[in-house]
Amino acid sequence: MKGDAMRARTHGMLRVLAFTTLLVLVGAAGCGRGGEDETAVEETFPVETVEVVYSAVSPVLSYTGTVLPVRKALLGAQIQGPIERLHVDAGDEVREGDLLVELASEQLTTAKAQYVAAEKDWSRMKSLLEKGAVTEQAFDRVEAAYQAVRATYEMVLESARIRAPFDGLITDRYLDEGELFLLMPVATPSPAILELSNIDEVKVLVEVAAKERPLARVGLPAEVTVDAYPRRVFRGILQRIDPGLDRMSRTSTADIIVENPAGDLMPGMFADVELTLSAKEGLLVTRDAMIRQEGTGSFYAYVVENGRAHRRSLVLGDGFGEQVEVLEGLAAGDLVVTAGRYKVHNGARVYGVGVSTSRPASGETAEPAPGERAREEAN
Repeated sequence: MKGDAMRARTHGMLRVLAFTTLLVLVGAAGCGRGGEDETAVEETFPVETVEVVYSAVSPVLSYTGTVLPVRKALLGAQIQGPIERLHVDAGDEVREGDLLVELASEQLTTAKAQYVAAEKDWSRMKSLLEKGAVTEQAFDRVEAAYQAVRATYEMVLESARIRAPFDGLITDRYLDEGELFLLMPVATPSPAILELSNIDEVKVLVEVAAKERPLARVGLPAEVTVDAYPRRVFRGILQRIDPGLDRMSRTSTADIIVENPAGDLMPGMFADVELTLSAKEGLLVTRDAMIRQEGTGSFYAYVVENGRAHRRSLVLGDGFGEQVEVLEGLAAGDLVVTAGRYKVHNGARVYGVGVSTSRPASGETAEPAPGERAREEAN
């Protein structure tokens, strides 16, 4: 009897253990199913995208330059001496041939005295010739000497007079009346009393960087602005560019020629220049699609493929307003995230609420994706 009782208790305990184990297994299975249901609900992010395209653009590069006259002359005399009279001052307009400066010199005084004496001798000999008191040969010798002295005096006189070689504006004066003009001055690089400039047209000198040099071509249009006329745009043409690079700055000097009939652009003015370079083909994307890697100068973007956002590192080229050239990381036809790019992550599921094309007109820039600014501010 005792054995039967023991066997009954043992069977009962086994049944309880089996039932408990079953409950544990069922609970574990239930928990597993519940976990699968929970992870199956994956968050999907709404985004706007823009298509990456190849497009022809005309790069517009900005420079700061200096306005200079196209034609300029430093005026000095052919002899040295004190300045006897100045007929003009800085700011005066002159015409070709106008007398500007008169010098006094011992050379001029001596030449004048010799001329006066020779003229008297010539007049006396001419009177004697008319009376038959001297031969024609004697008169001819005196007349030849007189003509030689006269030519010397006129040459010295003209050397002591400075005249305008062309129409223009007196843009600087270096000496005053009474000061000594020297042919070999100590303080200035070249002997000069006045600076004459013709500013009917001017040139703006700018420095073109080495990487931009291959695109610059003679004849390209330029827009020039100066602080004195902030609302005016002066049209110019790239007329000349140095064939080589400066060893220090690694730039080439370029001349922008601007018509200036009213004389509004004055030598020495600083000017802002926008130079439209030769058109080029480039793979373009809007700046609204780029994300800067914190702490670095690197950028990346999210490309939508099969409903998911995939992170792509970018190698960028030149910028054209709101558009940037992409050298590596994207391909034509890629859809990159603009609005919502800061909310997604690599591999995130997304759905598009708007698609635009990153295709600016030649020389222009594309507008940002619709609603982007408001959404980014909300972020």
